Order: sequence, then C-alpha cells, then structure tokens
Amino acid sequence: MTADPNLEKYNEPEVVDYYKKAEGLQPSEAYLFKRYLKPGMSILDIGVGGGRTTPYLSKIAARYVGADYSNAMVEVCKKRFPALEFCHADATDMRVFQDNEFDAVVFSFNGIDAIRSHEERAKCLKEIARILKSGGIFIFSSHNARVLGVWPQYRGARGYQMAWRTIRAFGKSLSLFWRQVRRATYAPGQGFVKDPVHGGMDHYVSIPETMTPQLQAVALNVLEIVAGPSRKIRIRAIVPWYYYACTKRSDNE
Repeated sequence: MTADPNLEKYNEPEVVDYYKKAEGLQPSEAYLFKRYLKPGMSILDIGVGGGRTTPYLSKIAARYVGADYSNAMVEVCKKRFPALEFCHADATDMRVFQDNEFDAVVFSFNGIDAIRSHEERAKCLKEIARILKSGGIFIFSSHNARVLGVWPQYRGARGYQMAWRTIRAFGKSLSLFWRQVRRATYAPGQGFVKDPVHGGMDHYVSIPETMTPQLQAVALNVLEIVAGPSRKIRIRAIVPWYYYACTKRSDNE
C-alpha cells in the first residue's frame, strides 16, 4: 500500500482506463509544442498517463521517453506503443536519467500538481533542471488558484442547446465562485486543495506570479505563459489552468 493517495488513484483500473481513452492535444499544448519543440530533439514526457501526448511527441523526437510514477499507466503505454521507450519514474527523484540528458521535458495536463508538498515540488523542479541540457525546454501546466467561473462550451451546440449550456455554465460558476473565495489558497495564489476529480485528489494550485519564482529558483526562465486548455481565453477568472514554456539558463547567464 502506497503512502500517496494520489498515486493510489492513478493505479486504479477505472482511472487508468480513463487516461487510456484520452486522445489529442489541447489547443494550448498544440501551440506550445509546435512553437518550442523542434524535430530531432530528445524528449522526456513525464506523467505520460495513458499515452495521450505520445503520438505527437514521439513523431518529432529523435529519442522519446515516456515516464510515469504509476506502474499501471506505464504498462498501458508499453502495450499501446511497444516500439517506444517507457519507464517507471517518480518526478521528484529521476536518478534513472543523467545530467543534461534531454533537449526538452514535458509535464502536461497539470501532472505536476499531483505532487503533494512544497518540498517534493521543489525536488521535482530541481530534477527537471538537472536532466535538461543548457537551453533546453520545459513545458508544463498548473491549476489556476484564482479561477472563479466556467466558460460555456458552445462547440457543436445549436439553438436551445446553447441556451442550456449557458445556464449550466452559470450554475457551475456560482458553485465554483463560492468554493474558491473561501479557500485559503485564493488570496496568496497558491497552496494545496482537495479536488473532486476521480473521487477526490490532493492538488496544488498556483498563479503565474507564484509559479514563476519557483522556476527561477532552479534556473528555469519563463518564455511564455498561456491559458489552458485554449490560449484564446482572455479573462483570468475563467482560466482553469495555465501552460508554461520555460528554458534552462546556461551557466554564463
């Protein structure tokens, strides 16, 4: 029995099946991957889950490695993509990889937020900086600590469906607003919350102003921050999470 309840969730068959069925990139991922990841790179895909990002990243990489701290997720990926390299690795301790081994590291869909303490998060960022080459790219996302509302999803909707989705989004926004403003994480813009996803998980939340210093502390400079899942979302109060593109500073900087 693991001491990490988040990891227990990620090993549950129904959760593994959920991630196995996930397909395609989010718009913000597609944008940042195309802009910062170049053909021929060596890419480490942390928190690979069921392999959602694998088809895109492995296609452009000279060397692709998918890693996850859930053995169940790793086994799914090995069966789905038998020709590719996958390994069991904890993002807070990646001693299986050498210093300066990768051109790029990806930790998508808020996977880094499953790390359950400030100390372990700092270890994770330090490890990522260690295994990145000088000038290497790190792309990841993190939940928005100050999200207050939900934007209606109109794609594919017609007539009364649009009205219904507007009403439903308004109801969800009221519930979210009441929950968020009462949380101890709202004012400081960071901390740990109980997320109802998958029956309840502990997640870290942040905002760019609290995340950026954490990255700078391990020599990772922020290149660009965009809203997720789509960078077209302009109102910060309805951004569910942010995507960050960073680069590792050289020793001369």
